Amino acid sequence: VTRSREELPSARPPVDGAAEGGCGVIGFASTVPVAARHMLQSLEQMRNRGNGKGGGIAAVGLDSEQLGVDRGTLEQDYLLAVAYLDASVRKEVELFVKNAYEIDHVHEFPVSEDWGSIEGLEVRPPDVAAYFVRPRAGMLATFAESVELPHGLPPTERELADEYVFQTSFRLNTHFYAGDRGTQAFVLSHGRNLLVLKMVGYGDDVIRCYQLENLSAHVWIGHHRYPTKGKVWHPGGAHPFVGLNEALVHNGDFANYEAVCDYLAQRGLKPLFQTDTEVSVQVFDLHHRLYGYPLEWVIESLAPT
Repeated sequence: VTRSREELPSARPPVDGAAEGGCGVIGFASTVPVAARHMLQSLEQMRNRGNGKGGGIAAVGLDSEQLGVDRGTLEQDYLLAVAYLDASVRKEVELFVKNAYEIDHVHEFPVSEDWGSIEGLEVRPPDVAAYFVRPRAGMLATFAESVELPHGLPPTERELADEYVFQTSFRLNTHFYAGDRGTQAFVLSHGRNLLVLKMVGYGDDVIRCYQLENLSAHVWIGHHRYPTKGKVWHPGGAHPFVGLNEALVHNGDFANYEAVCDYLAQRGLKPLFQTDTEVSVQVFDLHHRLYGYPLEWVIESLAPT
């Protein structure tokens, strides 16, 4: 009987290898700096695991000289990377940033002039400026009067500054990206010695468009996005997403997205970019940085998703 069944026609449609989904992910860490160009081959080979609507990279342990600062500034300042979809709002965004921070240095990541020659790239990548910033003392003092960490102890200066940066970026994103004004600018990353760049495209497109081939770092993540939860047609929806000091990419979707959104809303945080990745890293940041859970507990808390 089983042999006779082998003659039955197959109802399974032919598999198109190029249409395989599920996100393409690469990540590695090295004791010596590695240039971004060494991710290109792996990302190119995984293009079948994306749809060209969202790609990004993250780098940790950067080279201070390549960014135009000294080592102390790289390690002590927050690296606030802002993507400009509408160049006309830059002065307004920078006024927002200057009111909140002391700006020690600005490093530009301009889009390559021949970005349009990259096959399949349909949307111009946003111009990116990376601001090395420190919270203004007066603003931080005012903020300290209104914040209390979950552990009930007075926050340290670092804990206070971290939360100030997190909330300031949330306000910037709300005003310039998720509000009534439309998608004009948004924060890519804001941690120390951490950089995220992303766009509508593939992860390897990010490296080429921003001419990052020689940019060195000790830790790299690259990602091609395949649609799961939320919008995929805007650069803010691409991976990686950041909490504060961490960047997250993943393969597949988090099944309880709506429940996690409700969980975060009960704790004063509403997602802005409508993706499961965003809420996942926000839970990670909440549990690790604010609640003080050790890493093992954080992973266990995320596992049910």
